[in-house]
Amino acid sequence: MKEERLAVVAMIRRARVSVALTVIAAVIAALGGYRIGLSRDRHSATAVVLTGTVTWSNEETRLIAFETDGVVRKPNDGDTIYSVLTDNWQDVAGTIHSDGTYPTCLAGDGGDPVSTDHHRAELTVIDWDTGGAQWMHVAVRVRCLD
Repeated sequence: MKEERLAVVAMIRRARVSVALTVIAAVIAALGGYRIGLSRDRHSATAVVLTGTVTWSNEETRLIAFETDGVVRKPNDGDTIYSVLTDNWQDVAGTIHSDGTYPTCLAGDGGDPVSTDHHRAELTVIDWDTGGAQWMHVAVRVRCLD
């Protein structure tokens, strides 16, 4: 009986040791993954402020064509299209609108969602790497200049 009890105690100790070793291995693996995660590039976006002219805008799609001041386009270059992803914008008077309305310098006349009027604006933009051949240009802030 005593031998059986000793055998059971030894078996329990072996089980505890294997569980403890498994837990220690899991903690080491988690810490290693955490360290690798810290060393990776965070892909943080740097915003750039651009001043120029909005040549086309569509309120429904929230896409605009924007010509940056001082950038000369080649004849075969297409328009640079930006996706407007902000609900906050600043009008000519300096008032900041946070009500979800579309910026007046981008909006069409008489309820038309498309505008081809040339309006001056200042955009704060980031370029988003979508994993494809082209990056997506995103306007995160709009300030109307006229």
